[in-house]
Amino acid sequence: MKAVIFDMDGVIFDTERLWRDGFRVANEKFGITLGEDYRMSICGKTEPVIREELKKLFPNADIDGYRDCNAEYVRLAAERGDFSVKSGFSHIVGVLKEKDYKTGLATSSKKSRAQMLFSLKGMDIDKIFDAAVYGEDAGTRSKPDPYIFLLAAEKLGEKPSDCFIAEDSLNGIRAAVNGGFRAIMVKDLIPPDDFCKENCTAITSDLFGIEPLL
Repeated sequence: MKAVIFDMDGVIFDTERLWRDGFRVANEKFGITLGEDYRMSICGKTEPVIREELKKLFPNADIDGYRDCNAEYVRLAAERGDFSVKSGFSHIVGVLKEKDYKTGLATSSKKSRAQMLFSLKGMDIDKIFDAAVYGEDAGTRSKPDPYIFLLAAEKLGEKPSDCFIAEDSLNGIRAAVNGGFRAIMVKDLIPPDDFCKENCTAITSDLFGIEPLL
């Protein structure tokens, strides 16, 4: 194995809980009745894909306003500092560099949002990762389509089979497996399902759990 590609929300930062809380606020404000199971089902998807899906479900609702409300809640909470770096991230990045592994970032979020989150925690994406891919790079090809991970591997100059993917979402794990990567589920809010249990190289409670695999 030659590289580890990280998802961002729920893996590097504990921001999934902000999306969960913002989802509830937007539901109440716009009178949309969607539960936590649905929210978890869209985790890892790009924003354009989520909006398109919701517009089909609720053709008479202001879905753009609904999603903007959710995103604004998350942005304001993040700017207040109401999130943290997940346990073990700095440690595992140091270990990877010591062992000459390449590191990649593959997030469905926009580049501007990713840069904001890292900057708020005093970190520089370009100094941490050898390659980074963002939601706008993937377009409508959203997880569980492996395209975003394949782009990251291509930028790293590595074959998918030589890369670990660190993910917390079910869509992300499926994308990793679909692309021929070795998936590591770093548990956050979403519990592993049978697919994860059968297909993940490892399921760990934090990023320290990656080290024994190196």
